[in-house]
Amino acid sequence: MSLMALFLIGCFLLLVFSWGWTTHRLRQHGIPAEATILQMERTLMQINRRHVYDFLLEVNLPGRPAYQVRHKSRALDWNAFIVEPGVRFKVKVDPGDPQRLVVLEPVTPQQRPLRIHELLSGLERPSDPVKALKDLQSMLDNGLITPDEYAQKKAEILARL
Repeated sequence: MSLMALFLIGCFLLLVFSWGWTTHRLRQHGIPAEATILQMERTLMQINRRHVYDFLLEVNLPGRPAYQVRHKSRALDWNAFIVEPGVRFKVKVDPGDPQRLVVLEPVTPQQRPLRIHELLSGLERPSDPVKALKDLQSMLDNGLITPDEYAQKKAEILARL
């Protein structure tokens, strides 16, 4: 293995380790705050076949005026079943750089539906199958349903066309 390849592997490992350490440090020593999702856009990037989103958050630190932060993350990492504009999350903010934060969990606890049929109940007789398929894809992208559940429900929607 060449010296350059070893150098690149070392840099990559250092980057991964420092990111993990920063997240851990923020969880332990960050300033508690709340953030509300103002906007979210799916990016082309994926991590472990899960889309990364570009979020615009409004952060509310106690005793300070609200401010906005751009944050890229997988929605799946936020310990929530519903991730959409308007949802509020507990966050920890870096005291040295208020633009850096880590999302912990929703302010209001969310419960996972007991069965896939409860999640998809609104899709049973859609007036617009295109919207139903988009909603179904969104649920898959956000980790709310499995690929098998997605395929089964997609087949049912397409069979009604």
